[in-house]
Amino acid sequence: MQLIIMVVIAGIAIVIILSWLQPWKNKVDLESVSVNPTSVVRGVATQVTVTAWDTKDNKLSGVVVVLSGAGVTASGPTDSTGTVKFTITPSLPPGTTSGQVDITATYTGSMTIEKTNLIIVT
Repeated sequence: MQLIIMVVIAGIAIVIILSWLQPWKNKVDLESVSVNPTSVVRGVATQVTVTAWDTKDNKLSGVVVVLSGAGVTASGPTDSTGTVKFTITPSLPPGTTSGQVDITATYTGSMTIEKTNLIIVT
């Protein structure tokens, strides 16, 4: 009889613990960032769109996106559609034929996550 009571109590405790953890199941985190276009021409002003995707393959708002490199410095958060747009005019040092603009996206959900991508400059 005592064994049955202990098993029932243990079962109830497990159900309570799992119900406390249930909210974590619905949390989303930054999975990836995409950029369009993926390449630009130096000296030409180009609109670049960065899109952030969550772990459930939905667009994610509130991601801080930073662009740097090839004479470009810009930052901003993704909006309610999961995108942020920048107009960039990259430059390259004399004698250099190509470079890149690095993209860093940071999001704090259940933890802080950073993802990267890049734009090729020719």
